[in-house]
Amino acid sequence: MPSQSPTVTAGAPSPQQTVDLVVRLHQLESSTQAALATLRRSLIENVQPTRGALAHEAAIAFDLDDDQHALAMIDEVAQTVGISSLM
Repeated sequence: MPSQSPTVTAGAPSPQQTVDLVVRLHQLESSTQAALATLRRSLIENVQPTRGALAHEAAIAFDLDDDQHALAMIDEVAQTVGISSLM
């Protein structure tokens, strides 16, 4: 008789966990958007990537008026994936 691994069932996430996951997904998507837009400009438009350009793209991606706040948000995401501080 083949061995069967136990079925793991988890309850539905709490509303707060769902909100936290959605916020986290938005942070990851916006950070990726900013990084890829900056990279695209560098490769396709031959524009040198700069901290200011990344901050500007981050502000667009996060829909913020403050480029430095947006860059801080990207920095937070970068640190969670093991990249040292961008600031």
